Amino acid sequence: MQVSSTISDTVLRRLVAFVAASRARPLKAAQTQAMTLRLTDAMACALLATGSADFAALRTRFADDAGACTIIGGGKASLEHAAFLNVFLVRQHDWNDTYIGKNGGHPSDLIGGALAVGEYAGKPGRDVLQAIAIGTHVMLDLCDAASALARGWDPSTYLGIASCVSAGVLLDLTDMEMAHAISMTTVSGNMLMGRVGKVSSWKGLSSAAAVRNSIFNVLLAKSGMSGPDPVFEGEFGFIKHISGDMSLELDAARDRTADTHLKFYPAVYHGQGPIESCLRLHGEIAAALGVSSIAALIESVEIDIYDFALRYAADTPDKWAPGNVETADHSLPFLAAHCLVTGEFGPGSIERTLKNADVLALTRKVKVRGDAALAAQWPRLTPSRVTVTAAGRVFHAEVEAITGHPLRPLTQDDVLAKFMSCATPLTGEADARAWAQMLTDFAHLPQISPALRAPSRIS
Repeated sequence: MQVSSTISDTVLRRLVAFVAASRARPLKAAQTQAMTLRLTDAMACALLATGSADFAALRTRFADDAGACTIIGGGKASLEHAAFLNVFLVRQHDWNDTYIGKNGGHPSDLIGGALAVGEYAGKPGRDVLQAIAIGTHVMLDLCDAASALARGWDPSTYLGIASCVSAGVLLDLTDMEMAHAISMTTVSGNMLMGRVGKVSSWKGLSSAAAVRNSIFNVLLAKSGMSGPDPVFEGEFGFIKHISGDMSLELDAARDRTADTHLKFYPAVYHGQGPIESCLRLHGEIAAALGVSSIAALIESVEIDIYDFALRYAADTPDKWAPGNVETADHSLPFLAAHCLVTGEFGPGSIERTLKNADVLALTRKVKVRGDAALAAQWPRLTPSRVTVTAAGRVFHAEVEAITGHPLRPLTQDDVLAKFMSCATPLTGEADARAWAQMLTDFAHLPQISPALRAPSRIS
């Protein structure tokens, strides 16, 4: 039965047709390389989080030695719980990719779910990469089509639909089953914005919940359950109440595999430019003043940036007095103060200075302002400017496009170095290098389970 003759919702029909057309287009070599790079980057982020207390608590609750799927780094769980834990690991430290259109989001959040479903379905690496690419394309087109974010909805709202597509491809849903899975996810997966003000654990959990729920809906559809029609259109539809007017491109011939921005620093996307500037200024000020510690000499710090950044990284008083890592990670004042005081920023930096008196004192001095000229360049560019007055002298630093932006992309060597920095402390250098090679060869793996844990843990 043709989907077009049985589904009234035109957006839903177009999504299903796009997925079918994309399935028929194997990834080309450059596309495979782009998706492999993003998979490796996501795995690096996940491994960094395996040692966190939050993950330990979740692992105790949800891991299951009898489960069918591998948790990234080792251990087993059911399909849905493995997907949930994997996505949480990728997301927790806010180091994975970002995309900004009319809406923002983190497309690689769906990778953890796709790995669980791909392993569950016994798919080879090339099929998993293709499914990730199709889901990513849907996510990016949704972000370009409408801003649910501006209407109060979390980016995980779009992520759930994209993850549903990836999971549906890997579980070989028919076109009609795909329509029902997307419909059930669309009607049930809308999340209120939960990563502003005082940021909580939910920042790292929302994507995991969205992906887990999307996989459950895919299983429902594969079991013969149906979703509402219309779901995007109509009086009670997604467009009227969630996204607002949208115009989805959905061109299966368009290559979107390299369109996401990878992050150089483990912090909120809007903090990347100020971090880079403040690290540069730390060294410049210390050299100019002939001192090793500049904290006591700094009189003021001013950050000028595009208005969008203010909404998520300088929006409430909590950002000037962060009480937890999640809020500090989303705080332009704290991130700037940390970098100016310490001259470094990397994994674990926030935890080390969350209670540091010098950092907190400087955080309170930071002023963050929207700048109309910088706002006019966003989101094409990611501009920011930092001005520091220290010992009566004024120092400036500007960033037009952050490291990781398509104008300054992370290279394969950059991403492999990122992976090695996260894997080596867990496995030792030899195992980390073997693991990195396995990920580099992911498209050629006949089954993906070995790539989800260290080589020495493969039995």
